[in-house]
Amino acid sequence: MTTSQWPGAGRPVPLADQASPEFYRELVNTGETRLVHMTMAPGAADAPHRHPEEIVYFLSAGRLRIALESGDVVERDVVAGDVMHNEAWAHQVTNVGATSVEAIIFERLDRDDLA
Repeated sequence: MTTSQWPGAGRPVPLADQASPEFYRELVNTGETRLVHMTMAPGAADAPHRHPEEIVYFLSAGRLRIALESGDVVERDVVAGDVMHNEAWAHQVTNVGATSVEAIIFERLDRDDLA
């Protein structure tokens, strides 16, 4: 996906649960932080979205393809218990593996540099 294909050129892309509520569900929102649950079946792809600064804890293993706004694409194998930390970013995720991937995402709403 190229930058020109991202929605809202000149505007921020939506948060994950706003862009793809079928994959992301907000569990708790304190106004400063929030927890989001993600479940993605094999072959599923979400819509382009953003996250504020985040910590992702994977509950299950799988293989993900992550398309960045820059046009770069990264594939990553994750295992249950993996943890990722990312500054605010926008991307699109496809589950290219054979198993569902489940994660809990902790977001710092006060660190949403893309909003």
